Amino acid sequence: MTALADVSTTAPVTQPTKGKGRRAALLRGRVEIVAGVALLLALFVLSFGVGVLRPFTPTEVAGIPFQPPNGTHWLGTDDIGRDYFVRLCVAGRTSLSIALASALLAMAVGSAIGLIAGLRGGWLDTILMSAVDLLLSFPSMLLALGVVAVLSPSKTTLIAVLALVTVPHFARVVRGRCLELREREFVQSARVSGVAEPKIALKHLLPNVAPLMTIQLANTAAIVILLESSLSYLGLGVQPPTPSWGRMVFESQSYMTGSPWLVLGGAAALVLSSVGWGLIGEGFAVSRKSIV
Repeated sequence: MTALADVSTTAPVTQPTKGKGRRAALLRGRVEIVAGVALLLALFVLSFGVGVLRPFTPTEVAGIPFQPPNGTHWLGTDDIGRDYFVRLCVAGRTSLSIALASALLAMAVGSAIGLIAGLRGGWLDTILMSAVDLLLSFPSMLLALGVVAVLSPSKTTLIAVLALVTVPHFARVVRGRCLELREREFVQSARVSGVAEPKIALKHLLPNVAPLMTIQLANTAAIVILLESSLSYLGLGVQPPTPSWGRMVFESQSYMTGSPWLVLGGAAALVLSSVGWGLIGEGFAVSRKSIV
C-alpha cells in the first residue's frame, strides 16, 4: 500500500514587511507633527492677532460682569466685565512665549553641557554630570517655587528659572548620545587627523544629536507651559494686570458653578498647548525610530 503523507492545508500567515511598517510609522509621525504644528500655530495666531480680531483691550471693562458667550463677547465677560476672549488670547502671549523661550534657553545650555561632557569625558564629565544630578535630585516644581519665591516674580525670572529646572534633561540626553558617537570611526578619524574638539562637536556630533534635541525641545515646552501655569496659579508667575492662563484659572475658580466658561477657557487653552507640543515631540520620535 502506498502511504499517504499528511499535508497541511493551512495557509501561512502573511507578516507585514519591515518596509511597510517603517512607512506607516513615518506617515504617523508626520501626521502628528502636522497636527501639533497646526494646533500651536492656531494658538499663536489667536494670541498675537487678537488686536485685529477684537476691538477690546485685556484691561478694559467692556460689558456687564458674567455675561455668557454671545455675539459681542465670544467667550463672555469675567467678574469685572472684561472681554474674556481677549484676555485669554493676551494671556496666551505670556504663557506661550515663556514656554518657548525657556525651552530654547534650556536646550542651548543643556546641549552645550552634554556635548562637552560627552566628548571630553574624564574629570570634566564627572563634575558637569554631578551638577546635573544635583539639580535632578530636586523636584522641578519645588525648585522653581523656591527660586521664584526668593527672586521677584517676573517674565524674565520665570524664563530663567524654568530653563534652569529643565537644563538637566537636555544635558543627559545629549551626553548619552555623544558617549556613543565619540567611539564611532568618523569621530576617531577626526581626532587622529588633529581636528580641534570644538570643530568635532559642531561638525560631527551636533548634526547627529540634533534630532534628539528637537524631540526634547518639544517635550520640554509641553512640561514648561504646565509649570508656568502652576506658578501663576499660586501667584508666583507674571503679576497682574498682565494676564496668564494659570492666573486666569485661579481667579475664575470661585465662579465655576455660575460661570463655568471662565475656568474652562483657561484650562482648555493649557491642555491644547500642551497637547500640541506633545504631538510634535511624539511625531519626531516616531519618525526617527522609523528611519533608524
